[in-house]
Amino acid sequence: MAQSHNLSSILVTYLALCSACLALQADIRADSNRDGTVDLTGPTDLKDKLSWSNTAGAIFLPNIGDTDRRCSKLALEGPPLSNEALAACNDASDDIQRSPQYLARLKTVPLPGLDLGAWGTVAIQREISRRNVRIFRREGTHWLITENDHKFSGKQLKQGLELGIDARDTRRPLGWDGRVEVQFQVQNGRQRFQDFVRLRVAPVLTHHHLQPAELFLTTAGNESVTPVQRKFVADLQVAITGTGVNKPLFLFSGSDDVWTQDIVEPGYTSMPGPDGLITLQVMVRSAQPSRVAGRQVFEYLRTTGRGAVYGFVGIRDEVNSMGNLETIPPYTLREKSYPAGRVIQGAHGPLEPHIYDYMRAQEVQDPLILDADWLAVGHVDEFIQFLPAKNSRHGWVLFVADPVGGIEILKKAVRDGHGDVPAFSRKNATRPPFGPPDAYVPGGSISELLAIPEFVKKNDMFTERIERVREVLQQETGIPDSDIYKVPSVFETGVCSGPDEGISPERNCSENHGAALYPGVINGLVLSDTEYLSPNPWSPVIGGVDIMVEATNEVYGRIGYHVTYIDDWYSHHVGGGEVHCGSNSIRTVSVPWWRNIHLEDFRQDKGRHDEL
Repeated sequence: MAQSHNLSSILVTYLALCSACLALQADIRADSNRDGTVDLTGPTDLKDKLSWSNTAGAIFLPNIGDTDRRCSKLALEGPPLSNEALAACNDASDDIQRSPQYLARLKTVPLPGLDLGAWGTVAIQREISRRNVRIFRREGTHWLITENDHKFSGKQLKQGLELGIDARDTRRPLGWDGRVEVQFQVQNGRQRFQDFVRLRVAPVLTHHHLQPAELFLTTAGNESVTPVQRKFVADLQVAITGTGVNKPLFLFSGSDDVWTQDIVEPGYTSMPGPDGLITLQVMVRSAQPSRVAGRQVFEYLRTTGRGAVYGFVGIRDEVNSMGNLETIPPYTLREKSYPAGRVIQGAHGPLEPHIYDYMRAQEVQDPLILDADWLAVGHVDEFIQFLPAKNSRHGWVLFVADPVGGIEILKKAVRDGHGDVPAFSRKNATRPPFGPPDAYVPGGSISELLAIPEFVKKNDMFTERIERVREVLQQETGIPDSDIYKVPSVFETGVCSGPDEGISPERNCSENHGAALYPGVINGLVLSDTEYLSPNPWSPVIGGVDIMVEATNEVYGRIGYHVTYIDDWYSHHVGGGEVHCGSNSIRTVSVPWWRNIHLEDFRQDKGRHDEL
């Protein structure tokens, strides 16, 4: 009996020790189910703990804002920095936590059974991840950088650790892909336990027109040097206010480069938080290092909650301007879904935009390359536009330029006996603008315009090129014919630009590449889901009505848009661009990029923070 009692005691002791061993399991967790919190008591954050996909697993942010404009002020204090040095400074470029609101949380499950001498580490072993990721521990009200060799005490491990993680950079092509594996190790006497959790940095995404505008951008004018730009800015401000949109207007003032659309593509990165979506604005500078105006993105536009990226060095060619990047709003087609929309960019023959690889590395908006080789400037915003529309399949519609339709409007005017009416209704400026190009408003009648050799034929050819792009967009998105609208437009050839405009020699003054003859109404600024700002086309006026304005009002009116017109002839049109090229917009993000699409999410009267 004594022997049996001893065996029972040994078994009880063994089982107790085993239970203690089983209880001492290292367990580090992140918000792997993307509900905005880290669950330590239930299993909700366990299923996707080791996932690294865009739809599952924990995500964190590149914390690259510029709190209190610290970096921007430093850049403006001394001699001009290199482009690389200018971009290198941000909130995460050292080991100080300046913006903890953008930290993703990591937590460890408390281990009350540890010995007093126990200790632990939280580490990142992969070198490329370690260089790009910061881990912080919370001590009181402070967040302190935590290196691989930092030792957490047994007391801290018993209570459970509260950590934060952010990134120093975004996903990069041929560089860091945003993945990180965080290792949690515990040493308890002779016992060692470890656990892992995987996260991926959230992608940088571009805005689409289902997102409401919150800030408009343009370039300030100077009364003595650029008076026409000054007038454009004043008209733009009046239009924004007069339409009831009434959002602020930011003015770049460090350069006389008026092409605000081309130097930067406003974007964002976001992750779930306990109170809704946590979003950091990210401005993507164009891949044009010699374009000095692009430096303003870092010098003036960055601020608290708004960062910028650069480093994809291309050339000054217009293929790399950001007017050549637009975004299809969200859609699903068969097994493919684009809840954040899809980037489109124009190619100039074999030459593709340098930023293409960076956008592709984000792995969410899968850039689609389209043919823009028939245009002199060669930007997709010259002939394609996406607008919100409530009674459409995807919640948006496609507008495309229609040269045949534009020519037909002119031909009808001739058939109706108005062939002698001036082809342009705008008067020339009293003070001749400087050239090149020749900025005077062309003279001549409608009949004389149509009689120009090859004029109609070339517009027919441009229509064929646009139609092929339209077919590609239909194949890729599934948009029905009923959701495609044609905007009457007229193009000319032989347009010459100055040597610093980024137009390649084979396109400059070319008789085979098109540019808008009348200011291109499709190249305007979407103010809201009912208000649109268009360049004034200054086409023939018959019976007191501008015939292109009438046609534009009709097509935009079909989806409930009111069109406001401003004059951009001397400020932008003569340089090969329009209102859209001379402006930009930062938009509000309220819908997670990782979840399925619901059209109701994009109603522009909804609140900023929807449920995750």
